[in-house]
Amino acid sequence: MTAASKPSRGSTLSASDIGKHYDEFAWAYRRYWGNHIHHGLFLNGDEDPQQAQELMIAHCAWRAGLRPGMAVADVGCGHGGTAAFLAGRYSCRVLGLTISRTQLELAQKACAAFNGETRFELGDAESFAFQPSSFDLVWNMESSEHFFDKPAYFRRVAAALKPGGRLMVAAWCGSMKDELVREIARIFLCPELWTSEEYAREIAAAGLKIVSREQLAAEVVRTWDISAGQIHKARWLLSILPPQFREFAQGVELIRQSYRSGKFSYGILVAEKA
Repeated sequence: MTAASKPSRGSTLSASDIGKHYDEFAWAYRRYWGNHIHHGLFLNGDEDPQQAQELMIAHCAWRAGLRPGMAVADVGCGHGGTAAFLAGRYSCRVLGLTISRTQLELAQKACAAFNGETRFELGDAESFAFQPSSFDLVWNMESSEHFFDKPAYFRRVAAALKPGGRLMVAAWCGSMKDELVREIARIFLCPELWTSEEYAREIAAAGLKIVSREQLAAEVVRTWDISAGQIHKARWLLSILPPQFREFAQGVELIRQSYRSGKFSYGILVAEKA
């Protein structure tokens, strides 16, 4: 990535800044989205947020070929909604990893009923000591956007997967050559956003074979329509909150614009280790 393509805060942004963001915003994410803080999949358009988010998890699990009993690393586990879903519906053993202490505590509470199948650790995925050949599936749902060195991370994932194991990446996709995408990256603390093509190239370069690749837009943009509606209803609250919350609200509108203009898509990629 050239210096000109970096978000303006890229040189000063740190992993601790990202963790602090999720600590500070946890109450807001939880108020509006519960234990799931990722896009929903709106197939009919009348799904409520939780239904749509669970549809997204089930869709990604299908894409990844998830089977009962698999060992899964949920990298960027948020509030534990995905871990609970994978443990409850698929009987998977899930390690949830988060950079936010507040998320860690919320995830542990959300998965209290699955203590034998889920465990959570506080750590930076880019330096976390994954055990070699220990996972059937590494699950990255809207977390790789925050990584500073994605190619290095994918190489570490390749080492952590068992033979035949898979990586599932669901990510915001857009080109950093576009000013609007760069502004979204800055607001949402993403060192660099990638296109689906860039993800596919670097995942393959890490030694994994791409077995499935999909891009969505119309099916997920309602996530941001709902967010915009919630923000509008709570606009009185924004006036008394710190500036970062008002900037976040502005970012929601930019993402809606990016999806509808074709500058943004939601990429789902699955790759397999030989």
